[in-house]
Amino acid sequence: MVDPILFRDLAYVFVAAVLGGALAWLARQPLILGYVHGGLLVSPLTPGPSISDVHTFELFAEIGVVLLMFSLGIEFSLKDLMRVKWVAVLGGPLGIVLSVALGLASGAALGWSAVQGAIVGWSCRWPARWSWPGCCSTAASSTRATGG
Repeated sequence: MVDPILFRDLAYVFVAAVLGGALAWLARQPLILGYVHGGLLVSPLTPGPSISDVHTFELFAEIGVVLLMFSLGIEFSLKDLMRVKWVAVLGGPLGIVLSVALGLASGAALGWSAVQGAIVGWSCRWPARWSWPGCCSTAASSTRATGG
């Protein structure tokens, strides 16, 4: 017998995702931002209706990450990577190092430990849509197409 609470929890998650995605779309923000906010609304850490079996949804999240990685692997093009190889080889690591250094400097100015500053710097790396113009054709064209 299937637990009916699982179906209630799934309904909470889907309704929160649809509402969050719709609000993000109306605000002209990335849909993922709406999905994250919807997930926060039904998390056990916030007041209001929340999912009761967190472990089940952790398993769903792991399956989702595997499917996301699979879809990225299918779209991966070695030819496109070779076209921007020096930007990828030099710019990627340099961007990470500069972000972590900025996090360390900001953390030191705020009195944080080095670990806290490094984590903030690591988590606040620049998104691909903010990359230098022309260095990544996909990022540049998607930014121009969406107006973002």
